[in-house]
Amino acid sequence: MIERAFARTFPSDLEPAHVARKLVATMEAQASHEGSTVVAPGNYTVRVSDDDFARLGAHREYLEEEWVALITEIARRVGIAFDSPPRVTLVHVSDIVPGAVEIDASSSEATAHKKYRLRIVKGLPPNATYPLERTTTMGRSTSNDVVLNDPRVSRQHARIEIANAAPLLADADSTNGTFLDGKRVAEPLPLRPGSVITLGNTTLVIEEDE
Repeated sequence: MIERAFARTFPSDLEPAHVARKLVATMEAQASHEGSTVVAPGNYTVRVSDDDFARLGAHREYLEEEWVALITEIARRVGIAFDSPPRVTLVHVSDIVPGAVEIDASSSEATAHKKYRLRIVKGLPPNATYPLERTTTMGRSTSNDVVLNDPRVSRQHARIEIANAAPLLADADSTNGTFLDGKRVAEPLPLRPGSVITLGNTTLVIEEDE
């Protein structure tokens, strides 16, 4: 909250070093004792504004690798173990102001118990649901896991990938684009319960499976 308030008043470019410091702080804050071992979550999602992502996104793969290398080295020095191989994912969120950064940490144990499903809320077949247990393809072709009867949907339109048990939405070079919560998807973006996906005239929503 403090970071967002100052970022609105004194907007500035977000630097990779700022993200790195916050990653280390998050890792240390989330670490806990399991017997004689200090364990931290292995999965980190870095959320930045659309403007900052436009500037950093071109170097996304390099930055993610460098951030992973940094937290791995810091963890080794201070005696922290990860509950899964460390992973950092850079994404953009429309409601974050330029200069601000939010980091979500999740453990492999926590994400492993979460299950998601995809529901059609507008389009054909109506009200159909699909479990998201692996990479799920969507499109007009019958070869897809989710076959959509929509002339504005490409034969191979989009896919939902399961990364460390968390779903990511990616466009498959569709003609009319893939939209998440009203915004066109250019890079794989994380999904959460309530996320709304639009493909052509079809609307789908992400739900947490019981």
